[in-house]
Formats: sequence, structure tokens, C-alpha cells
Amino acid sequence: MKHIDVQQQPVLSFGRTFKIALRGVQYRLFRALVTVAVIAVAMAFLMNILSESLFKRVVAVAVRDEIRAMRQADHWIARLSVPQTAEEIVAVLAAAEPDSETFREMAVFGGLDETALPSAAALAVKAQAYLKFFDDINYGRRRVLIGNATGVEIFERLQNEAAQTRFFESLTLMRAVRFVTTPDAFREFLRAWPGLSGTLTAVRAGQQRAIGNIQQAQEGRTVMEALSGAEGPFGEAVRQAGFVLDPGEAVSLAKQIRLAEHRHFIEDSINNPEVRKAVAARKDVLPGDVSLDMIWKLLGRPATAAWYEGQLAQHASPPPGLDAARLHEVARTRARSKLMVRAELMTMGTGGGFMNIGPRMTWLAFVSMLVCTVGIANAMLMSVTERFREIATLKCLGALDGFIMTVFLIEAAILGLVGGLAGTLIGLVLGLGRMLAVFQSLLIELFPGGLLLQAAGISIVTGIALAAVAAAYPSMRAARLAPMEAMRIE
Repeated sequence: MKHIDVQQQPVLSFGRTFKIALRGVQYRLFRALVTVAVIAVAMAFLMNILSESLFKRVVAVAVRDEIRAMRQADHWIARLSVPQTAEEIVAVLAAAEPDSETFREMAVFGGLDETALPSAAALAVKAQAYLKFFDDINYGRRRVLIGNATGVEIFERLQNEAAQTRFFESLTLMRAVRFVTTPDAFREFLRAWPGLSGTLTAVRAGQQRAIGNIQQAQEGRTVMEALSGAEGPFGEAVRQAGFVLDPGEAVSLAKQIRLAEHRHFIEDSINNPEVRKAVAARKDVLPGDVSLDMIWKLLGRPATAAWYEGQLAQHASPPPGLDAARLHEVARTRARSKLMVRAELMTMGTGGGFMNIGPRMTWLAFVSMLVCTVGIANAMLMSVTERFREIATLKCLGALDGFIMTVFLIEAAILGLVGGLAGTLIGLVLGLGRMLAVFQSLLIELFPGGLLLQAAGISIVTGIALAAVAAAYPSMRAARLAPMEAMRIE
């Protein structure tokens, strides 16, 4: 019997296999470029929405903190003018941390024991959830459930047994409406409501008394004028009345009030005929065409701010400290405030979905990736069809199925890498350009370089992964092709 010596099948190194795959890409360069373009478009779209999401998320966090600080003066003017509504007190109690200054302030105003406030805060959390439910349902259903009542009036109305019975009967019939708790839990809350209502009334009365005491300390000034001295005796009067005003916050508040006063003076200066004429002569326009924007642009440059200081000194009576540097500072602060407000509007609703890009954009990205996968699969199938004879020749020379499949997968990965890099760069440039137009200098201050590198890495890896996944079926088809059958195909 003849002896057959079966030798070990030679296996090409990965480097050699990679060169073969690269030559295949170069040989069919046009088809490869089309496939790269498909991947690049999909990755550009993905990187664009990822980069814009990152920019908006970073800006949103910074804007929230700065906007809150900017509105500090408005917050305190309102607090020292009128008592909070019952709904506002409920919201404050629900959000307050135990043993916080807010708890102590509420206890002082309401004449309450601090140990009783945690239970009131727990009820306030429930009240917030119920109020949100009533705010969210449509008007017709709300009218059926609680009539014309709004806010905490709803809980007062439902203290009536007949109104409560009618509410639960109507709620049972509204099968599409999902209430926030069980009916029994809501009944228990309604039984506890009178206690919380008494706390709210006591706190409001305490705030009213405190405001009366503060009005005496104002000495005939408006609240805004008095707050310009918040770091001094007036701030101490506010604290003695029961309000929690941290000394550091008082200094910041006083600065903000003085800045607002200077801003109001600058805006009023446009009504001065001599100042208006001077601005008109400098801008070469009629006095009637002088606008506040013109004045703010003048103050945006130190040189013209110094000129405007001279006009104010000559034709008006500027308050102490309103020199050229201060005029320029007020103009820059105003410009930043406008930028912050615009940024706040642009970042509303930011978050949710994959990587916080939002549910809608998540679905758009998914569809884009799906279209990209189909395009790559189609291109790779065409590549396999065109190369039937080459595949058959390789198999006749001893190439294994695994080698054929590896070559096609490497080809797809090369196309995915090139397309991913190109698309990521394009998407980043588009996203950066659009966000720079919106957020301007704010984006440069908060530029999330590290997060962008992560997003770019995700985009590139996604491009390679999509290409490899899309090429899996064409690669298996090429690997399983019978050599003799492939040779017969024209």
C-alpha cells in the first residue's frame, strides 16, 4: 500500500496577509473609495452629534451654575419683598437637605422645632410629586378630577369628603391615566395634609414679619439700593430677621447689585441730549439713530470707554467708581450675560439617550449606522463577486477558508479605519464650527479636549467594527466558494 505523507499546511504571517489585503484595496481603488465615502459619511454624522452633545453638556453644567449666580440679586430682591407662595415653600422643603441652613431658616420663620421639619420635608416631597401629576395631565381630565383648583388648593379641595370621593371615582374611569401612587397612599397623604398646610402658613407668616423688619432697616431705600450694602449693616439686619445670608454670599450680592446700578446708569445716559449728540458725532449718525447697542460697543473697547467716561463727566453726574475701567467691565459683564442666556436656551433638554445625545439623535445615529452597514455589505459582496476567479486560484494554490475570510475582513477593517478617521475629522470640524458660532468664547473656555478624544475613539472604532460586521457574510461566502465552480463563472 502506497504511503502518503501529508505535510503541515503552510500558514502566511499576519504581515504578509495584511499586504495581500492592502494590494486588493489598491487594485480596486475606486470601489474602495466609494466604500470609504459611505463609512466616512456615517461616522461624520455620528461624530458631529457626539461632539455637539459633549459641547452642549459641558456648557449646560457651567451655564447652570453661572446663571444661578447671575440671578442671585433677583432672587434676594424677590425674597426680601414678598413672602414665598405655599408652592414655593413646598419646593424648597422638598429639595432641602437635613440639617441644612434652609431647614434652620424654615424653623425660625415658622417658630417650629427643627426635629419636626424632616417629617414635613417628607410630606413636601410627596406633595411635589402629586402637584407635578396635576400639572402634567391635560386640562379636560384635570377639570373633571379637581375642578378649577390649582397648586396646593387641590389638596385643600380634596379635604372635602364628597370632592375626594368624586376624585377617586373619576380617576378609576380614566384607565389611560397612571396616578403617581396608589389611592390608599394618596388618602393617607390627604389626611396628613392639614399638618403640612399649617407649617406652610406659619412659615409664610414668619417671612412676612421678617420682611416688615427689613423694611425698617432699608431707611427709605428700595430693596435693590439697600442690598448694595449687603456686606455691611443691612446684611446683618437681614440675618437678624431670620434669613440665611452667608457673609461670602453677601459680598458677592453687593458687587452684583452695584454692577446692576452702574448698568442702569449707563443705559439711562442715552437719554442725556449732550451725551447722545457726542455719540452721534463720533459714529457719524443722527442723534435719533443712536442706540444702546452703539454705546455698549463703544464701552467694549478700553480706548472708547475712556472717551465715554469723559463725556459722562462733562455732561452727566456719574456715580462714584464709574471710571473707564468700570465702564469696560460692565460692558463685558453684560455681553457675557447675553451669551449665558443664549447658551441656556440652546442647552435646554440636553441629555438622555446614548452618551446623552438625546433620544431623537440616538435613533438617527442608529439608522445612519444601519444604512452604513448595508452599504458596506453591498460593496464587499460586489468585491467578492468580481474576484471569484482569484479566490478559486488562491484555493487551488492551497489557501484555506480561514485565510480567504481573513483577507476580506482585513480589507474591510482597512476601509473602516480610513473611513472612520476621515468621517471623525469631518464630523468634529462641523460640530466645532457650529458650536463656536453659538457659544463663542464660552466654548473655548470650557473646551472638553479629553472627552472629545474619547468620542473620536468611539467613532473610529465604530467605523472599523461596522465594516468588519458588514463584511462577515461576504467573507464567509468567499471562504466557502468551491474552486471548480468559481472557475466556471465568467
